[in-house]
Amino acid sequence: MMLLNSNISIMKIKLSLALSATVAFVTLTAQAATLKLGDPAPEFKIAKWVKGETVPKLEADKIYVVEFWATWCGPCSESIPHLTELAHKFKDQVTFIGMEVWEKGDAEATEKAVAKFINTMGDKMDYHVALDDNNFTADHWMKAGDIGGIPAAFVVDRSRIVWCGHPLS
Repeated sequence: MMLLNSNISIMKIKLSLALSATVAFVTLTAQAATLKLGDPAPEFKIAKWVKGETVPKLEADKIYVVEFWATWCGPCSESIPHLTELAHKFKDQVTFIGMEVWEKGDAEATEKAVAKFINTMGDKMDYHVALDDNNFTADHWMKAGDIGGIPAAFVVDRSRIVWCGHPLS
């Protein structure tokens, strides 16, 4: 029954993402990628959790959406309210994590820019938010998946990458 509920939740997430498509999406390609659909989710390193509770690791029996974004990214700002809507809708089934990447400036400047951005977004950004640690997570997820643009989201189920693309596609 747990597997059935998990699969239904994943299908609901995919359907919600597909129905709200408004922009072109980035796909995970097998040719240049070392990270492919079905692969185990890579580890992530967090410089700091800036919103929500800490998520120390991706647990094997849970579903996650890990979305990569930056404060300067216009399409990221547009997709965040949609992710919040999904985070509320699936709050007991899926953990949403916003992973800030590629911010310009040092760690202190990044933290200030992200804090200001989160404050500006208010309730429109209501899920866990973390700062990547020296692009470790971006390299192990996005670069390994041959994804060169943000926003980009990964759906992880039972520790495996099951979907990747633009959060609004």
